[in-house]
Amino acid sequence: MKRVLVLGTGYVVKPLVDYFIDKCKYEVLVASRDNNHSGLIIAGRALGKRVLWTAAPPYEKLDGMVKDVDLVVSMLPPSMHIVVAKACLKHGINMVTTSYISAEMHALDEEAKKEGILILNEMGEDPGIDHMGAMQMINEVKLEGGKIISFKSYGSGIPSFEHNNNPYGYKFSWSPRGLLKAAQTPAVYIKDGKKIEVSGEDLFENSWLVDMEGLGTFETYPNRDSTNYLVDYGLEGISDFYRGLLRHPGYCNSMQSLKDLNLLNDEENHDLQGVTYSQFTASLIGVNGDADIRQEVADKLNLKISSDIIKQIKWLGLFDDELIPLSKGSNADVLLGLMEDKMAYQDHEKDMIIIHTETIVEFDNRVEKRMATMKVEGRPFGHSAMARAVSLPAAIGSRMILEGTIKLKGVLKPTIEEIYKPVLAELADEHGYKFEHKIRVV
Repeated sequence: MKRVLVLGTGYVVKPLVDYFIDKCKYEVLVASRDNNHSGLIIAGRALGKRVLWTAAPPYEKLDGMVKDVDLVVSMLPPSMHIVVAKACLKHGINMVTTSYISAEMHALDEEAKKEGILILNEMGEDPGIDHMGAMQMINEVKLEGGKIISFKSYGSGIPSFEHNNNPYGYKFSWSPRGLLKAAQTPAVYIKDGKKIEVSGEDLFENSWLVDMEGLGTFETYPNRDSTNYLVDYGLEGISDFYRGLLRHPGYCNSMQSLKDLNLLNDEENHDLQGVTYSQFTASLIGVNGDADIRQEVADKLNLKISSDIIKQIKWLGLFDDELIPLSKGSNADVLLGLMEDKMAYQDHEKDMIIIHTETIVEFDNRVEKRMATMKVEGRPFGHSAMARAVSLPAAIGSRMILEGTIKLKGVLKPTIEEIYKPVLAELADEHGYKFEHKIRVV
């Protein structure tokens, strides 16, 4: 029997554990600082075991867990992956993550090859399925003798149309703190042959509307450094290359207003004992707590008091006279507390993932626009679409490693046919995560 160690019990972990226990019949150790949540994920199944672990130094307990398993899946915050990877290297254990490959992780490539292990990253939704769909399309074009001159890829995890029912047009189907960090990450893409660099501060100022055929109109903004994938995708020298995120329209202005109030700042802790939300908000803009806080915030943001942004902030609760239920915390802690309370999915509500890739392709006698679109909704009273989209690729990849289907070594992402082809096939055939393809001569 294979033994797998799963580190972390966040929003998207349960479908991964279900896959290992119910489909693969693996013994699964779920390590988390929250033993109760681990218990809910294991759900009384004999093959599941929970381990209380706080993911803090010293790491002797991690070392002991890693050496006794056949594979490790790290669903921890990205900063912890290097610690886990080094333990895997020490004991020659394969590792899978759903996170972007950091520079520190990439630097372990030669050592991983030397130790004969695979550290497979970016095996989620975005990054993950987006890479796989892109590579499938790119390689099909190359086999047909075409040349891609424009490549655009979009990913999203947003409320379904019928449950898009709060003023921010967004609910949390993955780590809320991860969302705030991503909202401050710089981005790079290529337009008309020129590199466009966007600072983390200006991320939401660089957004625009896009029409998705058959789906509607969304807002997009650039997702990290797209140019990191030019070599992986084999598209060096391309005229347009963009990887972006999709949101319901209005999201970017809403997030920018929270940024302008410094609410995404997670670096400095404040004494919040006995402080109300309205007093806290007043302190953000340097006014007296007795002031007309809505008017002061509107003035700070150069908006009318009747604007949608002010109504959104009011709905969130930042003008309320209720006490903040924290004795200490950062601006982001206060914001996340409100968001997690008001922007969570109800059990009956559905989220929606959309992954859309479109390319302009030149052939000898024609130019085509090729599109691949995946749209999946969550299951009421069941797993979210995002949870399955993130965890299933990681689970399938892990099984293929343990069965020897994937024999590659080093630090990799799923841009290699040996990985993406069977993963996409299983996602489509067994789980309903399938790309719909369209071709139009332009």
